[in-house]
Amino acid sequence: MSKINLDQPSVFDPLIIVEPPQVQQLIDDLKQGKRNFKDSDLASLDLSGLDLSHTDLRNCNFFNCELRCVNFTGADLRGANFKGANLRTANLTEADLTEANLTDVDLGHVSLVGAILSEAKIVRGQCHRTVFKNTTLPDKSVCFRMKVTGNISTEDLIKQHQRSYKSWKNLGMLLFALANFLGFAVLELVYSWFF
Repeated sequence: MSKINLDQPSVFDPLIIVEPPQVQQLIDDLKQGKRNFKDSDLASLDLSGLDLSHTDLRNCNFFNCELRCVNFTGADLRGANFKGANLRTANLTEADLTEANLTDVDLGHVSLVGAILSEAKIVRGQCHRTVFKNTTLPDKSVCFRMKVTGNISTEDLIKQHQRSYKSWKNLGMLLFALANFLGFAVLELVYSWFF
């Protein structure tokens, strides 16, 4: 068995991945059960795949971070700075993003189910099949159910929600009228098609 010479690595040596000290410290703290990382500066780090669920990340700086597949379920992210971050496929279910900066973020395939975006700043957000369900939007309205694709801003998101709400409201009125006309058995059948 050959030994690896770190002074003169060769292409035949196995790949050795060394995490930056900040990332390794964060991983070690998580393993020890630490859940409070308030005011941490994590700018420009690759935190992809970490489980940061139910952690206190208030006012953290995630500027330009790689956050792909990070589990932020139930995390307290109030006031966090995500400017330029890649959140593609992250899980933000029930996360509190009140007053968070989401400028130039990639939100592709992100779950924002039950998340709170009150007073969050969204500018040039990139969405692809981003899921909003029971999400509190920046204007404090609650989004029933919506998938968003394309570039968005806070204003675009609110307008899209209003259009979606109007569509759901019209569908609900139609189903109610049908139920009165045809009976509730038909309504149950139609409801099962949509949900």
